[in-house]
Amino acid sequence: MNRFNSFFLLIFTFFLIRVAAQPTIIYNSNSPEYSIHFEQKIAQINNLIPEIKINGKWVSVKDFKNSKWELKEGKRLSVENNYAGKVEYLYLICEGHPLVANFTLQFEIMKGRPYLVMNSTLQASKAFKLGGIRLFTSKNENIVLPGNSKDWIIFNESVAAPHTGALMYPYQLGTKKAKEGSFSKADTGVWLSMLVNDSKNYSFAFASVAGELWPNNFKWELPVKDDFNKLKLSARSGAVYEKEEIVVPDGKKIETDAFLVGFWANKRPTQTLLETGVIMGQNVRKGKPMHSPEPGWSTWHSYSRKITAQGIKTTTDFIKENLSDFGWKMVQIDGGWWTNPGLYSVNKDFSAGMRDLSNYVTTKELDFGLHISPLRINSNDPVLVKNPDWILKPIKQAKVDANDDEMVTTVGTDYIDTSHPNVPAFLAGRYQQMVEGYKPSFMKWDHHYGALEEGVRKDSTMTFLQGHNKAIRAIRNTIPEDVIVTRSMGYLFGALECYDAIRIGNDINHPGIKSEKEPYANITYGKTLGTIENDQVGKGLIRFARSVAQNYYVHKNIAICDPDAFFVNPLYTLDEAKCHMTLQAIMGGLFFVGDRLESLPKERLELLKNKEIMAVNKLGVHAMPLDLFSGVDIPTIWKLETKDRLIITIFNWMDNEVTKTYNYKTDFELIATNYKLKDLWTNDKVAATKAELKLTQAPHSVKIIEFLK
Repeated sequence: MNRFNSFFLLIFTFFLIRVAAQPTIIYNSNSPEYSIHFEQKIAQINNLIPEIKINGKWVSVKDFKNSKWELKEGKRLSVENNYAGKVEYLYLICEGHPLVANFTLQFEIMKGRPYLVMNSTLQASKAFKLGGIRLFTSKNENIVLPGNSKDWIIFNESVAAPHTGALMYPYQLGTKKAKEGSFSKADTGVWLSMLVNDSKNYSFAFASVAGELWPNNFKWELPVKDDFNKLKLSARSGAVYEKEEIVVPDGKKIETDAFLVGFWANKRPTQTLLETGVIMGQNVRKGKPMHSPEPGWSTWHSYSRKITAQGIKTTTDFIKENLSDFGWKMVQIDGGWWTNPGLYSVNKDFSAGMRDLSNYVTTKELDFGLHISPLRINSNDPVLVKNPDWILKPIKQAKVDANDDEMVTTVGTDYIDTSHPNVPAFLAGRYQQMVEGYKPSFMKWDHHYGALEEGVRKDSTMTFLQGHNKAIRAIRNTIPEDVIVTRSMGYLFGALECYDAIRIGNDINHPGIKSEKEPYANITYGKTLGTIENDQVGKGLIRFARSVAQNYYVHKNIAICDPDAFFVNPLYTLDEAKCHMTLQAIMGGLFFVGDRLESLPKERLELLKNKEIMAVNKLGVHAMPLDLFSGVDIPTIWKLETKDRLIITIFNWMDNEVTKTYNYKTDFELIATNYKLKDLWTNDKVAATKAELKLTQAPHSVKIIEFLK
C-alpha cells in the first residue's frame, strides 16, 4: 500500500472522522484501483479493480480512457436499519471504452456503520454481450490474515441458498472438498460469504441486499498454496457457472445488485451472521409479512408419487382423532396427485377430484395444503405443443443421477422460459384457477431451479433471475394474500417477498416405505466425522442438521425456515427420533412430520403429543448454534432465548457416549448463573452446580433443558 501514501489527503474529510470499524475507501485519484480499510489493521481488502466481461472476454476498467473519483449526492442502495449516521456516496466513474459509454462503481458509507454497501452501473454505447461484472478482483492476494491456518474459518452459502453451504479452513481451498458442493463450488459464496475468527470475535461479511439482475458471487482463492494467511477474494455479479450472457442494446443501462462489505470486531461471529441476516431481510422482503402454517403432515416421505385420495383421507381421520388436540392441523399433499410432472390434470387415484379431497380435510377442521411446481412444464401440455418457444433451452443441462433422490424428480421434465413475454400471464392464470378451484390454505412451490438454469432465452436481454422474478410475481399477485407459500429448490433472493417460507436443506430421505410389513418412511441417521476438516457427510439427519445450523440467520429475517419433514418411526432409535423432532422444534419454523402416522407404534406416536416440545416450536424462534464456528462439523450447543424463556439444547451426534462439563459463561454465553434446570422431554429436574452442568449423553441423543430463574 506504499504507493497510496502520498494520496491520503484525497480521502474525503468524513472518512477521517474514524469510528469503530467504519470502512474507508483508499484510492489514487488517477487510478480506478482501490482498497477497503476498516478500523483494525487486519481488516483490509487491498489492490482491488473492477472488470467487465464483454463479448466473452474480461476487460479491466484500467482499459477505459478516463477514470475519476467523485463525492456527490446519491440514491440509497440499502434501507435504514439500526445504524443512523450521516450517509455519503463515493463514485468511481470510468469512461472511454468503445462499447461502454460509462461504468460507475458506487459506494454508500454511513458514519458509525461497520459495513459499506456497493453496486455498479454501466451504459452501452454499442450493443454487446455481457457475461458479468466483477465489482472487485485482484491479480494476487488482497486479504492478509494474522495467526495460523485454523484461526480463521470461511463460510460460503451455496447458490441454492439456503442449502448446505461450505464451512472450511482457508487451507482447504483448492482441495477436493472445496471443489465439490451442492449446486456450486464450495469456494464460492453466493448471496452470502463470511470469514471469521471465532476466538478473537472478528468477522468479515459479504452479503447481497438485492436480487434482481444476477446473483452476487464471492470467490475465495489461495494464490500461494502453502501460505494460508494470504487470501484472494473477488466479488462478481453474474451467472453462477459463467455460461449465460445477455445482450446489452445500444444505450441500455444495467445496474448490478447491491451487496454489503463489512467487518465486525468485539462481537460473536454467530451474532454478526444473525445481524447480517436481519440487514439482508430488511432490504429484500420489501416490507411483506411472513406467515407460518400450523404443524402438520406431508405425504411425500411415505407415499412418494403413489399417494391416493383414500390414503390421504385415512391419515386425515387419524390426525383428527389422535393428534389435532395436540396442535397438528395441516394435511399437505405433495407430488404425485397430477397425471405427469408439469401437467396438472388430476390422476385416476383422485377420481372425485381435488376439491372433494380439500373439502374432506377442511370439514374435519384441518387445513389443506397442496404441492405444485410453478415453473416446471411438460412438452405434452397442449399449450406448449402450440407454443414450443416457451420451453427453456439450457446451455448445458446437468445429467441427473438416478440415485439422487432430490434431483431424480426432474427426469423427463422441462422448464418454462420465463423471459418469454406471454409466459407470466399464462402462469398467473393457470395457478389462479387452481387456487380458486382447490382452495388450499398452504402451498409448496417446488423445483424453481430448473427455470433458473443458464440458457438461451426468448428475450436475450433478460437474465434468468429477471425472468424468474417477473413470472413468480405475476403468479403471486393473483393468489389471495392469506394463502401461505413456501418455496423449495430455488435461489435464495429471487422475488423473495412472494414467499412466506423457504426450504433450508436437501430432501432428507428416500421417499417411500421400507416394506408393507414395516410401513415406515425410509430414513437414515447418517454419520458425522466430528470436524469441518472431513468431507461432507452422507444423507440423513446428520446432513440436515448441518443445514439447520448454518441457516439460523434466515429465520423470520429473510423468510421463515422450512425444513423437510421429520420422522419418529422405528427405523430410528428412540433417541434419534427425539433428536430429529427436537432439532426442528428449536428452529421455530415449519413443523411437519413425514411418517405414515397410522403405522406408528404407541411409544412413537406419544412423541408427537409432547406439549412441551410443541410449545418450543410455537415460540417461532430459531435457536442459535453457539459452536458453529468452533471447528465441529455439526454444532452441538444451541441456545434459544425469548423474553420469557431460556432453553439450551445439547446434542451428541457422535457414535460414542460423551461426558462433558459445560460452563454457563463460556459454553452457553450466559451472564447469570443461579438457574433451576428442567428437561423438556421428561419434565424432570436436571442436576447442576451454580455455574456448570455435567452431562453424560448416549450416542445420537439430545438434552433439551429449560433454564429457570
